[in-house]
Amino acid sequence: MHLRHWLGAGLLFISGLAHAALTPQQEQLLQNAADAFAQGNYRPAAAALPQLANTYMGPWVAYWSLQPRLSTLQATQFQSFANEFPHGSAYLLLRRQWLLELGQRHDWQNFAEVYRAGPAPKNLSVRCYAAHNPLLQIGNPATLWDAATASNGACNRMARTALAQGQISQTLLWHKLAEMIRGGHLHSAGTFASFLPGTAASALNKLLQSPNTWLASQGSTALESYGAHDGAELLHLALLAMLPNDPALAVAQSQTLPGLSPAQRASVCYSAALQAAGKFQTSTANAWYQAALSVDPSFRPNAETLHWMVRSALLQQNWPLVLAAVGRLPADQAQQSQWQFWKALALQKTGKSALARQLWQQIASPFDAYGQLASAALGQSLRLPARSQSPAELVADAFSQPAAAGTTNNSLRRALKLYQLGLYFDALWEWGQYLDTLPDATAIKAADRQAAQNQAWLLVINASTRIGNDADWQQGYVLPYRQDIIASANRNGLSPSFVAGVIRQESGFAPGIRSSVGAQGIMQVMPATAAWVQSRYPQSAAADLQTAAGNIQIGTTYLAYLRSQFGDSPVLLAAAYNAGPGAVNRWLQKITLGESPWAGLIFAANIPYQQTRDYVTTVLSNAIVYRMLLSEAAASPLSYWQLAR
Repeated sequence: MHLRHWLGAGLLFISGLAHAALTPQQEQLLQNAADAFAQGNYRPAAAALPQLANTYMGPWVAYWSLQPRLSTLQATQFQSFANEFPHGSAYLLLRRQWLLELGQRHDWQNFAEVYRAGPAPKNLSVRCYAAHNPLLQIGNPATLWDAATASNGACNRMARTALAQGQISQTLLWHKLAEMIRGGHLHSAGTFASFLPGTAASALNKLLQSPNTWLASQGSTALESYGAHDGAELLHLALLAMLPNDPALAVAQSQTLPGLSPAQRASVCYSAALQAAGKFQTSTANAWYQAALSVDPSFRPNAETLHWMVRSALLQQNWPLVLAAVGRLPADQAQQSQWQFWKALALQKTGKSALARQLWQQIASPFDAYGQLASAALGQSLRLPARSQSPAELVADAFSQPAAAGTTNNSLRRALKLYQLGLYFDALWEWGQYLDTLPDATAIKAADRQAAQNQAWLLVINASTRIGNDADWQQGYVLPYRQDIIASANRNGLSPSFVAGVIRQESGFAPGIRSSVGAQGIMQVMPATAAWVQSRYPQSAAADLQTAAGNIQIGTTYLAYLRSQFGDSPVLLAAAYNAGPGAVNRWLQKITLGESPWAGLIFAANIPYQQTRDYVTTVLSNAIVYRMLLSEAAASPLSYWQLAR
């Protein structure tokens, strides 16, 4: 067998990948390497590589031996890896991470060599780094910068180089400066001051330091001092910079300072309204949204500003404002079910019931939260499509089938093995790359069944979300640990369907999964929370956080504690489980809701944390499906969205 040294690393590679199953000794080496990698230790993988390089898991063992030391990696080490494993998911992942590292080092020679050697990455930061080299033909720097967030350091660095070379217009520069200031990235904005014409550079630095002072001294003479165009742009930026500390004054001055365009005046009003909406200052926010509409009806703020315009309008049941906001969304976003739902409700409330029903009929679905609610708005009962197997039968079938490790597709085998090793995020990466190669929904369903046979439930759920209405929903809503879930839920006075909905969102039923912040297991319980539960509730004192049954017991006991505070409102329970009870109590104190069957949904839409908003919506949608699957008493989706405590 041909051996060769890993350059600069003292490691050996064995050429070629075998299809054979791993020996018991190799299995143990692989497990040790995976466990160590999960703790940030590359040494066991490096030591095991000579014995594992020629197996189907060789690329990942090599990845584990390099990734934890990426910051000190040498170009020769990566190149040896790329020579041995020039294809596949591990290569693509390490290559992307290595390109980002080289970009941060400003090692443009090695960056160009690695970039040319593989497919063009989609990562925007990598593409911005690549734009430093015109020979890579990455495209228009202005287009890249316009697509980047205000805080993207790689793209901002690229933009400074491109500005110096005259590749980015002053129009885009002013636009991005406003975007940075709106987002609170004042330091980033300051790094672009030197690219402004004439004395505008020093003016930008001064207004960023103290916008009120600059406006007091320069506001009335800015057009004369800096020219009509640049003076107006500086006034606009100063008003945006003033918003965090004095929004009312900024809005007032935006309407009186000379030289500002209607779009600039509207921009200040929209930005002030977004800030107020995020602080639950609903009346003020809506007044400023309305002012922005009046000042320049044709101006379109960014999508996030319009999302909050909808949410803030809902709190006051200002239906014309809801319609105005949805009508200004980009076309692709306006067609999303949540915005279509709110548009339909606003149409109904403004006397256009026929149009409202039309929209609700278009989005009605048993699997999407807003589709479920559209069905409720239409007075329709939710029904699941006919199925050949129940989720319980599917789980039983999966446990009775032989594992699919015998497949000759190495990418599929690697995804399943990574899952078995507990490296769930790497498993999802490999799984996603594998699914991308499949031709159609039928092939994805077949892969989904392979994952189910290996009890890789997180992969099963992931595949089902990829194919939408073509999915086998009974696979996407599998219910392993069914008896533990039902028993623990009943013992703690909870709905089993709600607990199942939480678990599907928290972990996808992956029992050993850990989050980046330390949450553990199937219900993603923080160790400190588990210790508190076990010290307070004797029935959970002996529960093992590391087992599925113990994790479910601790998680449901904590949910029961939350229920003692928030009653039987699934909206509040889900929000509290994700964001903590303190946050939910603060929101309840600040959010004023009128009497409405949609009050719970409006509350959830106004949660300031996007992750919690999405979490609540998904958990309740899951719970409604599981309720039908478990044959519990039928209920309208609206019963899940009530705030009654």
